Amino acid sequence: MVNKKSYLPLVLSLYINFIFQGIAAIVISQNLNLYQERWNASLSQVTLVISAIGIGRILSLPFSGYFSDIFGRKKSVLFGIISYIIFFSGLLLAYDYCLVFITSLAAGFGNAFLDTSTYPTVTEAYPEEKHSTSLSVLNKAFISIGQFIFPILTGWTISQKWYFGWILIVCILVLMLNYFLINLMSFPPTGVNPQTKVSVDVDRMKDNHRIKARFAIEGICLLVFSFVSVSLFNILVLWIPTFAENFLKVSKSQSILLVSVYSAASFVSVFLTSFVMSKGMKATTFILVCLGMTILSIGLMLVLPISQTVIFSSLVIGFFAAGGIWQIGLALLLELFPEKRGVRTSYYSLATAISVAVTPYLTGIMAEHEIRWVFFYQLFLAVIGLIAVAIVNNRYQYAIKNSN
Repeated sequence: MVNKKSYLPLVLSLYINFIFQGIAAIVISQNLNLYQERWNASLSQVTLVISAIGIGRILSLPFSGYFSDIFGRKKSVLFGIISYIIFFSGLLLAYDYCLVFITSLAAGFGNAFLDTSTYPTVTEAYPEEKHSTSLSVLNKAFISIGQFIFPILTGWTISQKWYFGWILIVCILVLMLNYFLINLMSFPPTGVNPQTKVSVDVDRMKDNHRIKARFAIEGICLLVFSFVSVSLFNILVLWIPTFAENFLKVSKSQSILLVSVYSAASFVSVFLTSFVMSKGMKATTFILVCLGMTILSIGLMLVLPISQTVIFSSLVIGFFAAGGIWQIGLALLLELFPEKRGVRTSYYSLATAISVAVTPYLTGIMAEHEIRWVFFYQLFLAVIGLIAVAIVNNRYQYAIKNSN
């Protein structure tokens, strides 16, 4: 039997990459004025560069999973790291937004290749569901670390009037070091681990009745959940300040603090979620509770839009919707369908990428008419997500009941 502890250094090194994935998502938006001047570009041109990250992800996800399954997890991880090195190097060296647009596509490639190799690797290294799920959730913590420390470092750099690029140089150097470390490490065997088959079969058998998952049912439901879960917290981050300004009549600086409330709750939730899942709590049960709390908080905020309910909703969505349930859904998908894990992760991440591309534009149209419609849409998505996960949960409950 493989010594599971031997893979902990590998998992840690893999998750270090996600610190920079978190930084990559906000690095341009944190320095909009600087990059406008540096690239001699308009605001819309700078935001076009930001969108290139999402475009790169959508373009690469259809084949990144196949690459991970066919050529191996290690090669896929290393390609992802190189892609992020290219991205940060472009920000550091390029002076033309068209060139940076091209290098920003590399960040999207890196995102896709890291996702479709890291999550399957964790599942293959720790095939027992409670271990793989709890470890997958910790990925969110590393993304949050990157998004927490980068604004602080950026603000300090600006106050000290230091060269903006030193943070980017540190990112590049650490990624290069991690590249060489991971290249020296061994990965678990790719494919369906025999222990995974045993775990999955035992969990789905009662009185000698075998239950077989169908991708057309459970798989599609979990893809819907992938779209929903990311949309829930993206909508809050994008629009809760505007909601607060309109209904609470607070200043811009005060409304932005709601995003900090959300982020703090999300960071704390990651560790609690990981702990709960490591104790063997059923994944679908946990997700249903989280979505139920999310629906309650949004509904309360819409019915009674006062400061207490808005703060409560920001806390609840940060804690329950952004604390790792996306990762739990992915771990559940890989456990239900252990074959071709890289491809399955591609499908799941592609649903996320579509959400990232569609949600800002769609909610922007709604916000032009009435900001409240944005959060009615968020409430609608939460209900759809609840129904999708309930189908996954109830399918097995129904089959087990009929086997008795």
